[in-house]
Amino acid sequence: MRKRFLTLAVTASLFVLSGCTSQTVNEISSKTNEDVKINEKITDEIKERGYLRTGCKTDVPELSFYDEKSGKWTGLETELAYKTAAEIFGVTPEDAKEQNLVHFTGVTVADRETVLESGEIDCMLATYTITDERKERFAISDSYYTSYIGLMVKDRGEDINSLGSQSIHSIAELDGKYIGVPRNATTRKDFIDYINMMNTLKVNPIFCEYEGYDILYDALKNGNIDVIAVDVSILSGYDDNTTKILDDRFAPQKYGAAVLKENAPLIDVINKVIE
Repeated sequence: MRKRFLTLAVTASLFVLSGCTSQTVNEISSKTNEDVKINEKITDEIKERGYLRTGCKTDVPELSFYDEKSGKWTGLETELAYKTAAEIFGVTPEDAKEQNLVHFTGVTVADRETVLESGEIDCMLATYTITDERKERFAISDSYYTSYIGLMVKDRGEDINSLGSQSIHSIAELDGKYIGVPRNATTRKDFIDYINMMNTLKVNPIFCEYEGYDILYDALKNGNIDVIAVDVSILSGYDDNTTKILDDRFAPQKYGAAVLKENAPLIDVINKVIE
């Protein structure tokens, strides 16, 4: 049975609090397209509506997870959403939960940007890695969490006393192997960049893109791919006695909240919560 709730070890190397200063609206607007008209009243609009609309993933235990049986959202990112709403409405995070001041929309790696751009949500808190390219499209908060790309393979139950094994032990054994990555994620590029940087690694894998983590997990179990490459914080929620997360770690992934550029003042509120 899949282990869906594995407690993440939140250590100094993984959990990153933001610095004491947050980006101001002027700083954001000066670094982005000059024709973007900043909506100074975004928080007033949220108050008038009566709730904050937030896009979160449904399938990342301990970060953002939706339990269909209980109808509850849990995880670090959902807590950030409730605390942001509490800041906007002037209540406690507990009151924000009880008063239903956050309306969540489930998003995936493949559609999270589209959902944000459509105006369906006010902000996105969905293991969204901060990159320069993404800053060109959206206003992005300080980092609230840092993970690293890791590798998951099948655990073949190898005998430590045997002379050989078919299991994959490290990134060095991935030449010609099929690696599953999330569609529209930075994983494939980060993987290739890491290989090119490490001159000692002579591997040329084949990448296969999938829409969701459940599908990636099933592809590994069914033998359609040899490896899943995704953030360790995500892999940990799917690790069980049939799989193994390798020791390799590369390409730090700093997560940030994203909003439309015209709604940049909302980032100031989120940064205050992160701080």
